[in-house]
Amino acid sequence: MTTPTQLPTLLAICVLLSLASSNSAAPPAQPAAAPAPIDPALLKRLTEIDSRASQIKTLSADFEQKKFTALLRRPLVSSGQVKVKGATMRWDTEKPEPTVMVVGEKTVQIYYPAQKTVEEYTLDQRLAELAASPLPRLGVLKDRFAIVEIAPHDIDPKADPQKTLALKLTPIEKELADHVQEVRVLLDIGGGYIVQAEFTDADGDRTVIQFRNIAANADVGDLELKVPPGTKFTRPLEGMKDLPPARSK
Repeated sequence: MTTPTQLPTLLAICVLLSLASSNSAAPPAQPAAAPAPIDPALLKRLTEIDSRASQIKTLSADFEQKKFTALLRRPLVSSGQVKVKGATMRWDTEKPEPTVMVVGEKTVQIYYPAQKTVEEYTLDQRLAELAASPLPRLGVLKDRFAIVEIAPHDIDPKADPQKTLALKLTPIEKELADHVQEVRVLLDIGGGYIVQAEFTDADGDRTVIQFRNIAANADVGDLELKVPPGTKFTRPLEGMKDLPPARSK
């Protein structure tokens, strides 16, 4: 039931990787290459931005995601709202059809109201770190990507180069490189958060996600997934058809 078009930006990486990591019979992950060096001036700027990001305890934003693929003339577009609180991130997609995705420290839950079904996926620690927010913290990224600065206008022609910083991230881990060519992100320097991300997969398909109406440290409420009685829980990767009854709204 799950498709890449329903998984916002870096979450697509995490769920793709979880397909392999959730199988206990799978071979162990290959060690990561040595972290790629970062330009000292860029590292200083990123460290300052990361420090501001560390002060963000909650975040909410509207998002619009566009999936570009060679198979379709027009991009697949979805939109909704994302909320973050601590280690929990919730994506409420409103269009083209309602879905809810909640990412916790160890699991991803995707709720399909029309089908009255919740899919659950397990994330190992490394994947959970990547899924920790719309843009993971600097220490996590440095270990998994080569990071270089690019022009903000390369991502958004309307971007203000005085207020934004653009980066290109190239995977240095084989598990990521097998699925991801590159990730490009546009950061709000003063706010310490991401305003746009582009994810290019191994097949050359591109996903662009923009964040608007960003509110940091606002009240985001309870992000736990609560569904109506009778909702079916499944774990597709583990071949399990039934889980304990759903928690009602």
